[in-house]
Amino acid sequence: MYAFLKILCRLTLLGYFKRIKISGREHLKEDGPYIFVANHPSAFMDPIAVATSIKQTVYFLAAGEYMGKGLKFKFMNKVLHMIPIYRPSTMPGDTHKNKAIFSKCTEHLLRKRCLLVFPEGVSVTERKILPLKTGVARIARTTELEADFKAKVKIVPVGLNYSDPHTFRSDLFINIGKPIHAKDFFSKSEEKEMIQEEVKALTNHIEEKMIDSILHHEEAEMEFLMERLNASYSNELHEELNIDFSDQEAAFKLDKLTIDAIKHFKIEDESAYKNMKEQVKSYVHLLKNQGIKDRDLTKYQTPYSAVQILYLIIGLPFFTLGYLGNFIPFIINDRIQKMINNQDSFQGSLKMGIGLFIFLLYYIALVIVLWMLTPLGFISLLIPFILYLSGTYALIYRKVFNVIKRRMNLKKTFKEQPHLASDILQERDLLYAKLQAFRKAYDNRA
Repeated sequence: MYAFLKILCRLTLLGYFKRIKISGREHLKEDGPYIFVANHPSAFMDPIAVATSIKQTVYFLAAGEYMGKGLKFKFMNKVLHMIPIYRPSTMPGDTHKNKAIFSKCTEHLLRKRCLLVFPEGVSVTERKILPLKTGVARIARTTELEADFKAKVKIVPVGLNYSDPHTFRSDLFINIGKPIHAKDFFSKSEEKEMIQEEVKALTNHIEEKMIDSILHHEEAEMEFLMERLNASYSNELHEELNIDFSDQEAAFKLDKLTIDAIKHFKIEDESAYKNMKEQVKSYVHLLKNQGIKDRDLTKYQTPYSAVQILYLIIGLPFFTLGYLGNFIPFIINDRIQKMINNQDSFQGSLKMGIGLFIFLLYYIALVIVLWMLTPLGFISLLIPFILYLSGTYALIYRKVFNVIKRRMNLKKTFKEQPHLASDILQERDLLYAKLQAFRKAYDNRA
């Protein structure tokens, strides 16, 4: 059942995201035990993203309040491999059970199995690593001591870098770091202070490596500035540095460099940093008032090729099939999402999870109806695959069509208001020149 659900979830992720890039699988050539540690920006989507990106079978540490009791608990525990952790903030009366849970984790690791832990302890949609809990280090230490330091527990940081986890056809870059060998941080000392120091040292090291695996913003204003710079100058930076737009790993490294540059200038030249921030905010406000997306500015004058026009014409029947064939489950899922009042970090997870079951039930029901009421017979079994592929294509087609439509409207607007085009493009060029000066100064720093 676990293997089947893993395949099903993988297909769901491929349908939900436009691009998924996984880097670092080569670090997992050795046998277990592994403890995978990941950031937690999107609730239930995060364990699915990690589990489907690696070949190893994993056991998930999950908040006990979500696992319930009775049959629900047994299903999540036995089939989904979820291990409950009872948090004092939500289940104070059950925290005494955690001792047995930690022993279970040690047992799994001694049998060379793999755990998946979100050591921040909470799910928050932010591009940052929150201070880590010490549970991973304590589990690793206990396991190594029981095996006389021969367990070879390896802790692997996994960075989940979503462009937007709550939006269909967004991007996901999964960055798997090099394993951390737990035994290197521990001794056989039984002194309480020494144990605490060793656990803290390993936890701090894990935190550093997790920060390396994601786009980490220490402050909200830095994240705001980074997002605006990316929205405005992504095209130019990619072209200048010869980075393919489909190369998410190279784009990640570029973003990491930009974050470092922003931090550098905030410390070294705060006035220049504040000036840049205000100029970017002003420019973004100008575009928002006009209903213009920055990424269209560099392309709106480019004539459309015969191939692009032919793509729209030939692709229309496939778009129609995908749109009509998936309209009912899509609308049902959309209505359910609007009825649910959920916190930010759960939006994408629920959209994908509920959508998975709605579409699956819809496809099964459709196959049964076609099998019983039409002469299609076994051919009806192909319907889910046809609708899945055509539905994914419909999302791509609609996005391409909307981009073309936006750029045509922009061209019309600028033709009617040439002064507006001049003002926007002039301010854009000035900002880009300043960004270039900042970047060169950062590259040439002593």
